[in-house]
Amino acid sequence: MRPGLPRRRFLAGLGALAGTAALAACADTAPGAPAPSGTPAGPPPPTTTTAAAPAYTGEAALLALGAAVSGLAGDVLGQAAAGAGQGRYGAVPAVVSSFLSGAAAQHVAHAEAWNRLLAAGGRPEVSGSPLTAAPAVRERLDAALAPVDLLGLAADLTGTVAATVTALTGELTEAGAIALAAGVAPVAAMHGATAGFLLGRPPTAPADPTAGALGTDALTV
Repeated sequence: MRPGLPRRRFLAGLGALAGTAALAACADTAPGAPAPSGTPAGPPPPTTTTAAAPAYTGEAALLALGAAVSGLAGDVLGQAAAGAGQGRYGAVPAVVSSFLSGAAAQHVAHAEAWNRLLAAGGRPEVSGSPLTAAPAVRERLDAALAPVDLLGLAADLTGTVAATVTALTGELTEAGAIALAAGVAPVAAMHGATAGFLLGRPPTAPADPTAGALGTDALTV
């Protein structure tokens, strides 16, 4: 004890030092030490998923839609013509079979033309008919039993193609694409009119040539 330091203050200082040492002894576990075994682990960190970007955007999406809808018509009408030749739908008049096969070939050629424009722009070609409407169209073909069913399907399907491509004509900006759409739309409309004629329907002009058109949101790629 320093000379002159009162005994009471000296003892109080010793008590304070003892308290500090006790606190240090209680806190000798490292702050980052792992929890004792048996302690439930916390929830895993949240995970997020990012939807894949669409393969086609902008002008390319319009071209892809043209390729997909023409491809669907070419494939379905081609299957109808093949089934008619196999007797799957009863006695199919030759004029109906010829119409189906001829229309199918033209739609296949149209799909190839749309794909050439995509390829020229460095985008992948459309394979098959990636459309939300495709399953219902194929189911309708599977349910067909007679030539009248095939003609009804052909009239509705080619009408959809005509409306869709007509709508595309007003949205496209590239000269080659506009020219292709302007050539495809009337051919598809002619197919619809032919199917209607074979069904005995009176010829009529649609009040809205784009009614029933598919949009790019119908693409599944």
